[in-house]
Amino acid sequence: MQEKELTAYCGLHCADCIHFRNRHSKLAEQLKAELEKADFQSYASVKSPFGSEFQHYDSFIEVLEALIRHSCTEGCRVGGGCSKEPCLVIACCREKGYEGCWECSALESCEKLDFLKPRCGDAVMHNLKEIRERGFDGWSRRRSPFYNWQK
Repeated sequence: MQEKELTAYCGLHCADCIHFRNRHSKLAEQLKAELEKADFQSYASVKSPFGSEFQHYDSFIEVLEALIRHSCTEGCRVGGGCSKEPCLVIACCREKGYEGCWECSALESCEKLDFLKPRCGDAVMHNLKEIRERGFDGWSRRRSPFYNWQK
């Protein structure tokens, strides 16, 4: 994939995302199938009164299902959003005919990017300003780490 295809409308680099072309989604799917095959739900419900290990089995399955669902094989420009989830940023850029948020005059005050702050901190704004100021070519070499915990 080319750099442009891996650049999300919000300025994140899709290849840095934990869900992009990952192995854990497939492994979660395989584990869930094995647990279903063994009817582990029944075992967990019988076992749970005798120890706390399996009392949260249903929550564990919810996490497995989320890992399965949140998998991307293509960047958001092709796939339509992070882990195929609908995205207000993509919708806004497409509606305005923008390649990305870096083209928008309301960038600094846009609240559509706020949902990314808990995970990505200032990376989104840093990347968008990099693209706006220096252009698209080679911007990814100057990008900020994707997640807060990578800094």
